[in-house]
Amino acid sequence: MLRHTFQLIPGVGPWREKDLWSKGIRTWDDFPDGGIVISRKADTAARERIAEARAALERKDLKDLARMVPPREHWRLFPEFQDDAVYFDIETDGSKTQVPTVVSLFDAEGLHVYIQGRNMDALPEGLAKRRLWVTFNGSCFDVPVLKEYFGAKNFPVPEAHIDLRFVTRRLGMGGGLKEIEDKLGVGRPPHLKGVNGYDAVLLWRAYLRRGDVEALRYLVEYNLYDSFQLRSLMDLAYNKGADDLNLDVPRLKVFERGDLLYDVSRLLLELGPTERDVDTLARVRAMEQDS
Repeated sequence: MLRHTFQLIPGVGPWREKDLWSKGIRTWDDFPDGGIVISRKADTAARERIAEARAALERKDLKDLARMVPPREHWRLFPEFQDDAVYFDIETDGSKTQVPTVVSLFDAEGLHVYIQGRNMDALPEGLAKRRLWVTFNGSCFDVPVLKEYFGAKNFPVPEAHIDLRFVTRRLGMGGGLKEIEDKLGVGRPPHLKGVNGYDAVLLWRAYLRRGDVEALRYLVEYNLYDSFQLRSLMDLAYNKGADDLNLDVPRLKVFERGDLLYDVSRLLLELGPTERDVDTLARVRAMEQDS
């Protein structure tokens, strides 16, 4: 896909790129070494930028490629860097300060869950391991919330960030994450249907106030789906983008969550009560006896 991308050339947008394709200049290798294609000045810049991009791709330099490719087209980077991607989503406590309560990551190593009061401080290190971030509305909500919570100096910056909210919208797949999942046939199991962000706040409050570990497990499961479903959505969005551009590039095999569900179940079962949770339960029981 990247080798078909000419929007990394200064002055070349979607229309000019399609015009080049229509003239048989389908990849970087097709751009002539001589003659005039766009204009004498533009062609010189084009050849220089193509050479720069080719070298960056050869050394797998995501940062340089992301700098050259317009942000709206960063989805084209995905096939070359999918092994270095992390998909994540956050839940918050619903307060004005939006304190993160549960954050889950999915990457090549599997699932990772960070919980307020347990291991949330380790989240920046977990995110810093991956150069490519994939979220749904993360550029508007998740990342700003986390940056505010941890402090800009302590929070990593990815080399590229694909926000699927905007990618899917441009591809004609409007709506929220769960609505899009249902339309694409990758919806959630019945017990998670209809669960929303406010429910996540209520589940966290139940856990915080009563040490309700079952509420925490339900919240974590809900959040995990918000993360690993992004992998399937990324694959589907990429394939649709390639279809819409009518490009002769390999389509991605869409990620199937089946093999992952065992890990989800195992992780949820491992979420037992902490000492703080036990203290909370003891306090609640004592209050009940006194009343």
